[in-house]
Amino acid sequence: MAKFIIKELDSSLVKDIHKVDNEFDIDSRLILRFEGDRLSYTIVKVPHKTKRYPPDDFDYTTYPNDPEKGVFLAYVGRQIAGELLLRINWNRFAWVEGIGVDRKFRRMGIGRALISRGLQWAKDKKLPGIMLETQDNNVGACLFYASCGFLLRGFDTGLYGASDSCREEIALFWYLNFDT
Repeated sequence: MAKFIIKELDSSLVKDIHKVDNEFDIDSRLILRFEGDRLSYTIVKVPHKTKRYPPDDFDYTTYPNDPEKGVFLAYVGRQIAGELLLRINWNRFAWVEGIGVDRKFRRMGIGRALISRGLQWAKDKKLPGIMLETQDNNVGACLFYASCGFLLRGFDTGLYGASDSCREEIALFWYLNFDT
């Protein structure tokens, strides 16, 4: 297994943001239900397809000097292998703006190491936890977040309603609180 390192963003690394292949397979989705006061889910199979997110159009050159934003990049040798982009959200949680591990470097522990580094960033800033959003058809990501200790706390059936490519998707909100 190849070794990787994680670097915090500086001006020399801005060029590497969004260079990972974030394509993923969709072959199942979560079916949500309430049990008491808890949101839970079952997984059902759906026809296979692949999906890739387009890169966000932000000016990342300001991130290295902004104490409310954090970016961590994973490298295998000199090649970008993963990224985690965070910011402090209005509710004082660390918000994961994006996380991705290049397809050829998955299952090496890079995603877990990035989440761990993001958790430390949030703790260093004395935030109450970390949160993120993904979709009900990104089951691999959902299972990964659950394995990292995140809890599914909410959903939005209308968030993607104006997007032709993902109108049927449900936005899922995952939280990891430090005090629980």
